[in-house]
Amino acid sequence: MTIKIRSETPQDIDTIYSIVAAAFEGEAHADLVNLLRAEDELILSHVAELNGEAVGHATYSLVTVTDGDIVQRFPALGPIGVLPRYQGRGVGSALARAGLEAMSDMGYGLVFLVGSPLYYPRFGYQPAQPLGFTSDYVEDESRHEHFMAAVLDEGAIADVRGHVRFHDAFHQV
Repeated sequence: MTIKIRSETPQDIDTIYSIVAAAFEGEAHADLVNLLRAEDELILSHVAELNGEAVGHATYSLVTVTDGDIVQRFPALGPIGVLPRYQGRGVGSALARAGLEAMSDMGYGLVFLVGSPLYYPRFGYQPAQPLGFTSDYVEDESRHEHFMAAVLDEGAIADVRGHVRFHDAFHQV
């Protein structure tokens, strides 16, 4: 089974919607992808194909990291989804790896996400709080293993700390 990862095309938009809606058993995450696209917030949108059929999708948009007067932007993965009948076959893993490689190639040293602490560490994601990041997804001093970061360049983490804010569209999901 060969998984092909490619950038989305305009012809993929309806199929991507269907994939994401099926993966999340509802339309909220699919609507999120469309809203990010409509607001020109997608920095990368990957489609996974098996035998020419689109079966998975991953979206990357930028978050802001604010530390006092310093504001920086970094990518965040999400949502990522695979048609249920293809889950557990490596499609999501292929999408996650291809996305991290693309983010590194684009010069980003960090990638954030909110996702499963049982799934994403295999790709290098780790809890973001111990690295010095807070988020709207983390209340006060509580732990939140789902808020994670992948460090692609150790030099990037040396000077970056602060509050991570996802695009407003994420608050609608």
